[in-house]
Amino acid sequence: MTTPSPSRAPRRIVLLTGPSGSGKGVVSRRAGVPALNLDDFYREGDDPTLPRRFGIPDWDHPASWDAGAALRALTALAHDGAAEIPTYSIALSRRTGSARLELGDAPVLIAEGIFAAELIAPLAAAGLLAEAIVLDRAVPVVFTLRLARDLREHRKPVPILLQRGTALALQQRDDMHGWVRAGLRPDGLRAAVRRIREIVVHAEAERHCRPASAARSRLRIAAVCFLRDAPAGTAPGTELLCVRKHGTGSWMQVGGKLDGEESAREAALREVEEELGVRLHAEELDPLGEFEAVAANEPGTVVHASVFLTRTPLPGPLQVRAELAEHRWIPLENDGAHGNGGRLAPLMREHILPALRRREASRRP
Repeated sequence: MTTPSPSRAPRRIVLLTGPSGSGKGVVSRRAGVPALNLDDFYREGDDPTLPRRFGIPDWDHPASWDAGAALRALTALAHDGAAEIPTYSIALSRRTGSARLELGDAPVLIAEGIFAAELIAPLAAAGLLAEAIVLDRAVPVVFTLRLARDLREHRKPVPILLQRGTALALQQRDDMHGWVRAGLRPDGLRAAVRRIREIVVHAEAERHCRPASAARSRLRIAAVCFLRDAPAGTAPGTELLCVRKHGTGSWMQVGGKLDGEESAREAALREVEEELGVRLHAEELDPLGEFEAVAANEPGTVVHASVFLTRTPLPGPLQVRAELAEHRWIPLENDGAHGNGGRLAPLMREHILPALRRREASRRP
């Protein structure tokens, strides 16, 4: 059995929200903390599912924003200190490229945007949330700042900017009440800067005082690796199925906790049927190994995993079920840090991918 490798404490995340134009970017700059602009995770303007208002995409509606992609990026930044971030043009209503964000030794990251409240629950569950703040500023001030910014950046025609700005001003107090009910702390601009600086000081202290080997609980799980040959038209090689659970940002294998007295193989078969709707036979699962790693989504927990592999073909198009949000296939030669748009769970990165590569290499003539 392979034991878990030591892991550095992940960076803490401050969620910062408030009305459009209220000064969220100003707070990040004054606090001296690296920031992720959640606006860069808006959906493409030609997406037929994008809500519209005033004849343009409704950038104030949560459905205009890709929460899953934002959560994957934040998870990678918290644990790995770097991630590839899309760049989005509000004026063009589309993504224009991407850029790599690297945090260095910063112990705290700010994630700022009007939809930050949607990330409170998943980040808290993952042990990454430091604070959730909403900027509380006077309606006329916000209206003026927003209009000046939108005009300066030529975001949209002036009549639309005035119409949208007036509507946002009229609903600002109701929005503020909603943010506070969601668990955000209302602060003025200066108070928010002071609070974030305090969080940085505390995070630095925790980093230096953290025990070398903190006590962890252990969780027994079974996981299944589905392998396939890369499709025609792509680079030759072997691909591995990875999945992401709702409200999480890490890619992992199909599988889960053992239920009662069931064996690891029984649990693997049950999880495959529950999560993929596929019924396998016991003989279709080959043991890959027994591994331990830090849990991707449960703070202070180590998973002890019985890992199996199979080349049984999966139905297409594959539809994930139960607690799974999405699936992707990645090459076995993946660099181990990111799985096509997100962070690979430690079990995958540290143990499963290396073991699969060794096994595949032994099969070659």
